[in-house]
Amino acid sequence: MKLYTKPLLITAAVLSMVGCSKSDTDGRFSDTPQSHIDTPNKATLSTAQELKWQFTNTDEWLNASQGENADVSQTSVENNSEAEDGKVIKIYTEANTQQRKKLKSKKQYGAGLYTWRTYISDLGVTERVSIGSWLWNSDKHELDFEVGSGTAKERETLATADDEVIAYITSQNNPFVQQKVKIKKNAWHTFKIDLQLVGDKYFATWLIDDVKCAAQQLNYGQEHPFHIFCSTENLKFIGDNWPYQDHYGLWDYVSYTPYPYAITPVEPTTQVNPIDETPEPDKGEVKRWTFNTFPHDWIASTNVGSNGVGYNKIQNGKLVLSVDNYCGDAKIRYKNAVGYGKYTWSVKLPQLIGITEATNFQIGGTLYTTNEDNGAHCLTMMAWYGNESDRTRLGAKAGQYLLRLYSEIPGYEAYVAVLDPDKEYKFTIELKKAADKYVIVYYLDGRPLKSLQASYGAELVKFDFIISAEANKGWMKKKPLSSRLDASFNFIEYTAY
Repeated sequence: MKLYTKPLLITAAVLSMVGCSKSDTDGRFSDTPQSHIDTPNKATLSTAQELKWQFTNTDEWLNASQGENADVSQTSVENNSEAEDGKVIKIYTEANTQQRKKLKSKKQYGAGLYTWRTYISDLGVTERVSIGSWLWNSDKHELDFEVGSGTAKERETLATADDEVIAYITSQNNPFVQQKVKIKKNAWHTFKIDLQLVGDKYFATWLIDDVKCAAQQLNYGQEHPFHIFCSTENLKFIGDNWPYQDHYGLWDYVSYTPYPYAITPVEPTTQVNPIDETPEPDKGEVKRWTFNTFPHDWIASTNVGSNGVGYNKIQNGKLVLSVDNYCGDAKIRYKNAVGYGKYTWSVKLPQLIGITEATNFQIGGTLYTTNEDNGAHCLTMMAWYGNESDRTRLGAKAGQYLLRLYSEIPGYEAYVAVLDPDKEYKFTIELKKAADKYVIVYYLDGRPLKSLQASYGAELVKFDFIISAEANKGWMKKKPLSSRLDASFNFIEYTAY
């Protein structure tokens, strides 16, 4: 095989802990690789105990996909004349998606030499797709080869040719390692991770086509054994644009050769898969969460602890939040702070059985400051029963709700519309930018209801993005809620500005 690998210089340095950037360019990778070189225990690989998977089937492997259609592996055994035994495993992703397709070994392995013979296909220039050959124990114990186009800026910096892509070499933590290497696409490559021991800690060496590209003393050992992964994933950090076309990776074989001191491979009683957060949307991009399963980048809570399971749950493809005279707070909150953008909650209100006067509850969406020291900035769109005077003014009938708009700063509170039970509505709060300040616009089903000019912008105030059902709060000062209300939410949307 012709050697196409172009390794970058490895320097010896004590590696400090580095956090991941949330910007469009993933901060894991820099042009200054860092490594602390030590001397591993001298040992010869136990070649007689080599395990080699040539993918005539995937019986010893599991689907570990995440995100869109995660239960569909998009993995197949294919004939290929360039494979050792004429068979390869193919993993593909589809165009215009954020699919993340992964195959993992059932068992976990320790010290030894891990080898993947991988075909890097014709990855689109600056498209966000990665062909991965990697090891995973947990989010803080992961060693990677991720191969992709790279962003336009990265490609320019590395002087990447049209027929080249970038292999991103990473230790995700303990300690952090980062390196980029140019390799050819439309070509087979052999990726290796050699894990020897220094004392009882792993010493990792990454090789591409038998060229050493990175080395690092890790601060953990065989108490953290690894699943072996093959993957094709549409990943934001690895390009500038979501894929315009389908992409695939091929694996001729994967092998593991232990050292004499390696642990016996172990199959966990409970299989756990890596689940990464959904990436923040690009400007103008719509990010939507539905509820076939609970979205991992949201946090659920109630005010009744372990008893809250029945008040905050996924049911029939909906998020159901419930309140009564026992549970007065059921909500979910997006993990990341938000600023300029458009935020939509799809809500279906329950029947108001036995509620005939102003009562202590509200159902809907909130944007609440992440830093109360800068002021109690709070924006809400909530369904209330409302006061009799407002119900009369708006023509509400028995069993109907009123929509209440609220802003703490600038001050605003008003009932503005009548809402029916058992009907789906879209509540939307838009945070526009004007002279570096927020312009707050409330919408019902896409129809603008109210605009407010704020005296602050995203530099001062970021918000938590919240869905909630609440009841019997001290500040509500209405009749206590005694019955149960079960509100359902079909989806949530976030458009970044």
